[in-house]
Amino acid sequence: MTGLIAALARLLGGGLAQQLRAAYEAKLAAANDRDRIAAEQRIAQLEAIQRTRIAGSGRWSLEIPCFIAGAAATGHFALVVYASTPFAPPGFVVHKLPAPMDEYQGAIILSFFGLSLAAAGVRALTMRR
Repeated sequence: MTGLIAALARLLGGGLAQQLRAAYEAKLAAANDRDRIAAEQRIAQLEAIQRTRIAGSGRWSLEIPCFIAGAAATGHFALVVYASTPFAPPGFVVHKLPAPMDEYQGAIILSFFGLSLAAAGVRALTMRR
């Protein structure tokens, strides 16, 4: 059970706590000033990321409408894809959205999934240094 909770925390938190712990351990195990300074810089960077995450969370006035728009767009897109498969029952039709809304739907889905994936990739690349 704790393995599942740890995996879920890594998925949602990006492993920031483990990275901070490793940075503090590296600082304690530093053999010289150069290693200690590098570990302190890494700790400062991770703590800045943590402060940014904390400052950005809890803005329900923005998060709830974004979640509703994203869930609606993703649900509609999933139904459109399902309706085009041979598994859909006969006569099951999902119409596309009107002209400007269909472009918005693509932008919403891209911003939620595509940009989140890109941000995770950039975060993974910058954390390895």
